[in-house]
Amino acid sequence: MKSPAQILVSGYYGCGNAGDEAVLAGIKSSFKTIEGEKIELTVLSQNPTSTTAQHNLPAIYRMDRMQVRKALKNTNLLISGGGSLLQDTSSLRSLLYYIWVIRTALSLNVPVMFYAQGIGPLRRKISRALVRNVANRAAYLTVRDEASARILHDIGVVNPNLEVTADPAFCLKPVSSERVQTLFHEEQIPTYKPLIGVSLRSWSEAGKTASAAHYSQLLDELENQSSAQTILIPMQIPQDLVIADQIAAMRHGTLILRNHHTPEELLGVIGAMESVIAMRLHTLIFAAGMKTPSFALSYDPKVDNLMNQLHMSDYKTHWRDFNPAGIASRIQQLTNSWPERKPTFTELIYSLENKALRNAEIAVGIVE
Repeated sequence: MKSPAQILVSGYYGCGNAGDEAVLAGIKSSFKTIEGEKIELTVLSQNPTSTTAQHNLPAIYRMDRMQVRKALKNTNLLISGGGSLLQDTSSLRSLLYYIWVIRTALSLNVPVMFYAQGIGPLRRKISRALVRNVANRAAYLTVRDEASARILHDIGVVNPNLEVTADPAFCLKPVSSERVQTLFHEEQIPTYKPLIGVSLRSWSEAGKTASAAHYSQLLDELENQSSAQTILIPMQIPQDLVIADQIAAMRHGTLILRNHHTPEELLGVIGAMESVIAMRLHTLIFAAGMKTPSFALSYDPKVDNLMNQLHMSDYKTHWRDFNPAGIASRIQQLTNSWPERKPTFTELIYSLENKALRNAEIAVGIVE
């Protein structure tokens, strides 16, 4: 009997970010759909114990260079991604780490695949040179949007094996509606009114910081212009609870989903919303997957890219300079028109699910 192919997955895993954990869950689900037991995944994780417990996958500490190198020697393919790994906005150090993993694999003659990566921004000359070098040596490049493909082209990547696919999280399936209701009960979330999900993050840019007072006004307007109750949905705990608690201190009765939840649970929660307003990319992806109308507060080009991909570019604005009443009015209009828009939107999401599966098909082709 032929041994299963060994694939090592490199990404921002084990760091408590629900979006990245959704990517990993989507990768696992995709391979299960495509190849079942013929592929074995191992994850490079910041918290191997947590990753194994949550995803039932073997994991090793991603910062242990000796262990990473040892794992690479015993693998048939390195997957770099998904997520926004190759960018230098958060820090150059982060980019250098992911480049090091890729270059180590290449030095050991292990094929490398960029897996539904979101590329950029790449603000530094050295960043562009490093990404260009490894991208041109990779076995295959898949990116999650057209903008990422353009960035690779613009920095001089000429690898012909480049394809625009979709984020692996589009392959996820939610928990049951019964589990969602149990979760609401456990968190003491009343459900006698429709719910509007709001997913925010603390953010600073050019000396400007996200204003809890401004977001508090947004929640007030959302409730004033509808019959719904707003609920804050943190995607990274405890980080997102900082802004949530600041808002709660300003307005009585603010609902917050406080506990850690799996991506599948959060997907089910967002599916139970009347609508969603979000800064977090994967909150918007979850809303799209559940066909829930959404409005984006954009803080990064990746959010703009997603909304363009969803043909929802009219339903986004900048994270800082927005009119709370205006957003509430626009999301209410979108919600009212959603029954007419939903059939076309559902076809688009079906296409993105297939594109997300395409990532795994390509990976299997490489190892075979």
